[in-house]
Amino acid sequence: MKSIIRFGSLLLIGASGLFFSGCVTEPSALTGEKTSFGYTWSQELELGRSADGDIVSEMGLYQDEEIAAYVVEIGERVLAESSLRRDDTPEIYSSLDFEFRVLDSPIVNAFALPGGYVYVTRGLLAHLNNEAQLAVVLGHEITHVAGRHASKQALKQQWGQIGLTAGAVIGAEIADKPELANQFMELGGGLFQLLSLKYGRDAERESDLFGVEYAGRAGYSVGEAAAFFDSLSRLSDRSGQQIPSWMSSHPDPGERSQTILQFGREQASSGVVGIVEQSRYYDMVNGMAVGVDPRQGFTEGNVFYHPALGFSFAVPSGWVLQNEANSVMMADEGRKALMAFSFSSASSPESAAHAFASELQGVEVSRSSQRINGLEAFVVELEVPKEEAPMMVHYTCVAYRDQVYSFMGYCSSADYESYRLSFGSIGNSFEQVKDSAILNRQPVLLSIGPARRTAKFSELLPDSLPDGLDALSLAIMNQLNLDTVVERGQLLKLPAE
Repeated sequence: MKSIIRFGSLLLIGASGLFFSGCVTEPSALTGEKTSFGYTWSQELELGRSADGDIVSEMGLYQDEEIAAYVVEIGERVLAESSLRRDDTPEIYSSLDFEFRVLDSPIVNAFALPGGYVYVTRGLLAHLNNEAQLAVVLGHEITHVAGRHASKQALKQQWGQIGLTAGAVIGAEIADKPELANQFMELGGGLFQLLSLKYGRDAERESDLFGVEYAGRAGYSVGEAAAFFDSLSRLSDRSGQQIPSWMSSHPDPGERSQTILQFGREQASSGVVGIVEQSRYYDMVNGMAVGVDPRQGFTEGNVFYHPALGFSFAVPSGWVLQNEANSVMMADEGRKALMAFSFSSASSPESAAHAFASELQGVEVSRSSQRINGLEAFVVELEVPKEEAPMMVHYTCVAYRDQVYSFMGYCSSADYESYRLSFGSIGNSFEQVKDSAILNRQPVLLSIGPARRTAKFSELLPDSLPDGLDALSLAIMNQLNLDTVVERGQLLKLPAE
């Protein structure tokens, strides 16, 4: 299912039982000095290994081997110049292998897990203009790992909001009720077993500093990254907040842009001519999917369609939706009710409902075998005791094409009568998609080519743009303003016609 802007702000940690339990003292990879951490290094390695599979499962990898290999190549080049690969690197870090992955998400995001897992999204790659910018981003994330910022933050016990899905913390639209999100994670079993941890400003500044150093030592023109941070600032402004909640721990993007420019000036003053490498970078991302990939699910007219899997279901008016690789999350306008749509490993709807009810250990209110649009289905309603207030869960399972799907809706028991009809109508709307226009929907691809004439950027855009892409979003993607005069022959990233 798979289907806002994040950059290094979120560290996602698998809830594998290895939580903060005390203070440990080990050498720092950045300074070599003894430093206090919330986890041992071996615990961090296990946290990363455990959560990596969840990240990949939830968000999905972008299926382009050439782009994947390219990101690994640049990541390893920057890593080779990091504090983890020097002669005096403490022994516990020197053999650490990194995994650099490209996630199939339109969200502009890069983040790292403990133990050497670094992720960039195709959404982020679309917003970079050259290899030097990518190198600085990767250097930033490498520093989060090398600096063990998750372990330091855990030591301070400054936990962020509970995340609802394994690939990314669900958007602020849904997660602005953290107490509800917390309960939802408890209900969701393995699907919701990650915590979000926001780094502090000092950690982010340290990652900026060392990330730029590493990229510069690898030969890149680090000042190029300033334009990307300007893009982050513009994306932030478009979100409706000067500094969105997920960036609250970050330095202001404008401040970071100026800092990066200063690093670039210092590099230039030393006589170093850094690598930019726009041509090769553009060759790599040319033809990449941009925006939401409709084959993995899209919403249109209050209906969620999944062409690749061939089904659809209704989304109540006013509800917000977030689509991930293995789940779809929905919340009502008042954020009092949440629903998760996902796969079940059970062999039938009845067995799926029985297993869920047994695991939840709630009080069963009703259960019934049904047919939903000709498909075998089973519905169970449960009341779950909670310290704060009892909750009601509405669980619908549907069998379709040798797969069982589940809708799990919940709210407080006091609100249940207000949402019972909505929970039921969502599940009852599940049906096969037969419309060929829906089934054959294809993603928009990035097309990089020279401007045919000298003109303002806004004047060089196609007469009509695909859904989800407007003139300003394309200007930001190109790190230009709408009124920027583009010279004839300058390369532009535009949707393929």
